[in-house]
Amino acid sequence: MKRVKRPFVRRSPLRVCGLTCGLAAAFYLGTAPVVLAQVNDAILQAEPEIASVEDPALVGRDTLQSVLASVYNSNPRLLAERARLREVDENYIQARAQGRPVLSAGGSIDAQAVRTPVTNSFFGASGGTTTGTPYAGQLSLIQPVYQGGRVKALKRQAKAGILAARAGLDNAENNIFLSAANAYVDILRDEEAALIRRNNVRVLQRQLTAANDRFEVGEGTRTDIAQSESRLAAAEAGLAQADAQLAVSRALFVRIVGRMPNQLTPAPAFVLPGTLDEAIRLARDNNPQLLAAYYNELAGAAAIDVAKAAGRPSLSLQGSLAASRQTILGVEQTDQATIGAQLSIPIFSGGINKSRVRQAEHARTRLGFEARDTERAVDQTVSQVWAQMDAARQIVATSERQVAAAEVAFEGVTLEQQVGTRTQLDVLDAEQETLNARLNLINAERDLKGAVFQLLSVIGVFDAEGIALPIGRHDPDAYLSSVAYDGFKEAGDRFIPEAMQKIGVQAPNIVLDPARTVADGVGLLELDERADGLGDRLQELGGALKEGTDRITGQTPHYDPRIDDPDVIIVTAPDPVAAGRIPDPDDILPLQPTELPDEQVDEEHDPDLIIVLPAAD
Repeated sequence: MKRVKRPFVRRSPLRVCGLTCGLAAAFYLGTAPVVLAQVNDAILQAEPEIASVEDPALVGRDTLQSVLASVYNSNPRLLAERARLREVDENYIQARAQGRPVLSAGGSIDAQAVRTPVTNSFFGASGGTTTGTPYAGQLSLIQPVYQGGRVKALKRQAKAGILAARAGLDNAENNIFLSAANAYVDILRDEEAALIRRNNVRVLQRQLTAANDRFEVGEGTRTDIAQSESRLAAAEAGLAQADAQLAVSRALFVRIVGRMPNQLTPAPAFVLPGTLDEAIRLARDNNPQLLAAYYNELAGAAAIDVAKAAGRPSLSLQGSLAASRQTILGVEQTDQATIGAQLSIPIFSGGINKSRVRQAEHARTRLGFEARDTERAVDQTVSQVWAQMDAARQIVATSERQVAAAEVAFEGVTLEQQVGTRTQLDVLDAEQETLNARLNLINAERDLKGAVFQLLSVIGVFDAEGIALPIGRHDPDAYLSSVAYDGFKEAGDRFIPEAMQKIGVQAPNIVLDPARTVADGVGLLELDERADGLGDRLQELGGALKEGTDRITGQTPHYDPRIDDPDVIIVTAPDPVAAGRIPDPDDILPLQPTELPDEQVDEEHDPDLIIVLPAAD
């Protein structure tokens, strides 16, 4: 099935350039430095030292890349979010169906017995009992023409909801990748911690043996032995705790990845944007949670028009064919054909329509404030993670110096003990300081990697596209494209007369724009200046009629002063599209019937099933 690839949301240069170019080559190995550097206008450049993908040292071992690929293909939470997106995709199909024709058929068959009194007349006796099996069938067609703009608003609402769900899927992918990466580095840290503690136990065992040997030759005391035994017991307890923590981290890894880790390679290094301001800007452009909030805000605006449509007139065309046979009384055989129009004008609904409009207005206001709150939360998270990274870098540097100094000190104290200037306790203390320094270093390195992963996730690039996983990626548009014309094929739309197609598209605005609707529906009519002027007058009349209808039925926000309460009006960029935060959903999901160019037709499939969606500008 062919389709034109369209961008989902506006991508920053960080995501578009770096994450689809040099980053892929850098990320093929877990030991290779994966580069996410901001150079000039956020173009990423890989560090020069990149290991070969065919490095034999990595064969059969897990890299962060292979682990994330497993997560991408098999994590149940991620698969559930993809199913949720397909579920939301159906909202558009259901919304559009409410403006399409409805064809239904019905039939009935009965067994009847009719008894009438017996009478005698000049023509003879009549009456008695009559039996029969009358049957009837009916075929009816209903074509909505105007529903107060409800269908158009529902489609806008559905499109915004779909894009919000896609952003939600991206957010889930970022969060699950973040959890997997954290589990990855946790295992590396815990394996290193267990190794350090196991080595500490061996050193203390040697210290205890040496203390016993000195005691036997009269050079030591029982106090030295007791101190060594105490430190050895504490070290063994620490080793048991480290082994338990490693088991816990592996269990979490299995839950997220779906399998046991296999000789994990060191995690790749990321070079991040150079300034906090740039990181915040990138997060504002790409954070999926924020994008979802923006599209939910648009969906809330469309919900207002859905609520208003309930108080506006509706018009539909209806036609039916009916036939009955073998009726017992009356005409034995009848055929009937009916065609007509039905107009419904709501006059009084007990205030429910006005209440729903107000409710939708307040929901739109709430969603707007929630989007503003999400913006602040994203800024806060980026700032916090940035501060944590700075602190982690400093702690790593100081811990490295601490380890180097502690190792020198331990070696010196050991030599001094051998010449009698230091006690056994001094040696044990020096060993403990070295152990603590090494543990502090691996914890600091893990905290630094975790902060880097979290920053990538907040920016919105810690997903399969952002890190350029070399696997087949899930296409969020594939399902919607495949079902876009399910039940009403695109070919059927194309076979409907052009005038009817245009009328169908313009119908939601028929009250506001009657002249242009008629002109577009007729086709390519050339109107002179007088006709154009008449069309303008009709438009003005239609606008006045619409405004008057809305006021009578309570559909305008200005009709109810409570909706104009200054306390609930967003004064800072209420429309995310107008503010340039996100593209218009109609540009991303046109989903309109289009003519199929001959060169795009796939001969191996039924042409009715080929969905070709135009690329967004």
